[in-house]
Amino acid sequence: MTGTDIILSLKGIAKSFGDKAALKRVDLDVRRGEVHVICGENGAGKSTLMNILVGIHAPSAGEIVLDGRAVRIPDPIAASALGIGMVHQHFTLVPSMTVAENLFLGRQPRRFGIFSDRREMVSRAQELIRRYNFGLDANARVAQLSVGQRQRVEILKALAFDAELLILDEPTAVLTPPEVDELLEVIDGLRARGRTILFITHKLREVKSVSDRVTVIRHGESISTHRTADVSEADIARDMVGRDVFLVGRKGGGAARSFGAPVLRLDRVSMANPHGRLLLDHVSLDVRAGEVLGIAGVDGNGQTELSEAIAGLMDIQAGSIRLAGRDVTRASAAERQASGLGFVPEDRLDRGLSVTMSVAENIAATNYSRAGILRHGFVSRARLDAFAAEKIREFDVRGAQPSTPVGWLSGGNMQKVVIARELQRDPALLVICQPTRGLDIGASEFVYERILAAADRGRAVLLISSELSEIFALSDRIGVMYSGRLMRVLERAEADEATVGYLMNGGEERAA
Repeated sequence: MTGTDIILSLKGIAKSFGDKAALKRVDLDVRRGEVHVICGENGAGKSTLMNILVGIHAPSAGEIVLDGRAVRIPDPIAASALGIGMVHQHFTLVPSMTVAENLFLGRQPRRFGIFSDRREMVSRAQELIRRYNFGLDANARVAQLSVGQRQRVEILKALAFDAELLILDEPTAVLTPPEVDELLEVIDGLRARGRTILFITHKLREVKSVSDRVTVIRHGESISTHRTADVSEADIARDMVGRDVFLVGRKGGGAARSFGAPVLRLDRVSMANPHGRLLLDHVSLDVRAGEVLGIAGVDGNGQTELSEAIAGLMDIQAGSIRLAGRDVTRASAAERQASGLGFVPEDRLDRGLSVTMSVAENIAATNYSRAGILRHGFVSRARLDAFAAEKIREFDVRGAQPSTPVGWLSGGNMQKVVIARELQRDPALLVICQPTRGLDIGASEFVYERILAAADRGRAVLLISSELSEIFALSDRIGVMYSGRLMRVLERAEADEATVGYLMNGGEERAA
C-alpha cells in the first residue's frame, strides 16, 4: 500500500465537552475507494468522530490528514469544499419540495446570474439520478416518497456537491428489511464508481455484508481495524463490548413448552381510516401465558395500528379485544394498563415518553405505587431519585442522571427508559414494538434476556419487529401481517425465512 492509497488519516483524535471525554484517542486510515465501517456501542463516540469530520465539532487534540495534507475543518461548508459529504440519521429534506429542488436547495442554477433556471436544475437532477441508477423522479415531491427513496435523495445531495468521501451515519435505522438490501446495493454501486464510504453502524450483518474493512471504537478509543473477511461477527461484537456476547434466543421452539390460557384475545378486529380504507382487516389472534408471539411484516402493513388498538390508543370499528379474561374493547388506555397491559410503542418520542420530563419522572410514570415512591399519598423525591438511579444502572442508561431531561438522551437510551418503565410493572401482557431499534448489540442482548425472562415468568408477550432475525430468535409462534391482514400464524418449528418472506409480500397459498 502506498501513501496515495490513503484518502483520510486520523491521528490521535480526541474531543472533550467540559470534563467529559467523548473521544480519548482515535487513529484511523481510510483507503480510497473502499467501504470502511465504523462500529461501536451507543455512546462509543462514533457520531462525535463523524461530526468532527464534517466540521460540526472541532477536535480537542489530534490531526486530520486528507489526500496527504493536514487540514482544518472549521465548518460544514469547509468539509463540503474538501469533498466530504455526510448523510445524517435524521433527514434534512423539505417534504413540500421536489427531488430536484431539494438537491439544489440554496444553490439553484441561474440564468443571467439572477433568475432561477428550473429547467437546468431538473436536467442536472435527472443526470445525477441516471448516473447513479437511483430510480427517482426529479419532479416528485419528497412527501410522496418512501423512506428508502428519501434516503437516496439525501445521498444524491452529498454527491451533487462532488463528495469523494461519503459518510453514512446509521443509514439503516429507519429502513425496512427490503430497503436495507436496496441501500446495500446502492453502496456497492457507489464503491464501483470509485467513491469512498465511511459507514457507521452497530448491525453486524451489515458490517459483514457491505464493508471492505471495519474499525471498532469503544469508550472513545479505536480498538481494532480488520479486513472484514478476516473476522467473524462474534469477533467484532467482542471488540465492541469488551467481552463475549451471546444473543439469547428461544430454545427448542414453542412445541417444547406448555402455555397457559390466552391472556390476549382478538376476535375479527377491524379498523379503518377516515377515508374508509381498512388498516386492520378482521384480525384474530391469541397470545397465551408464557408465550412470545412474534409479528413480522414490512413496516406500514398494520403492525402499528394493531399495537395501538390493543393499547387503547386507536379505536377499532369492529371486533373485540379481551385482556386477562376481560372485554376491554371500549376501555381506556389507563384501564387496560390497570388490567395488566404493558406497552413499548414503536414511536418512543410521540407515544412512549415526555421528552421535557426527567428520566426519573418518565421511568416512574406508571410505577409510583409498585416502586414505593409515594409517602402518605405524596411523591418522595428521595425515593423517586433512588428508584430512577437503580433503573439507570440496571438498564445502563448512559449519560443519564435521575434529573436529566429524557429528551437529552440518544435514541437508544430513550428506548432503555421506556423498556425499564414497562418491565418494572411486570405486566400480564407485554406488547413490545421494535424493541432494539437504535440499540447496540450489548443492549440488545440485555433486552432479549428481559423479554424471555418475562415469558418464563408466565407473562404473555406480543413482539412486533421488522427485524426477522429478532422474530426468529425470540418467538414461539410467528404471525405475518400484510396490508392490514394477519396472513397466517406459524409454529416456530414450521417457520423459515422463505415462507415468512413470501407471506410478507402477500403470498397466501404456499405451505410451510
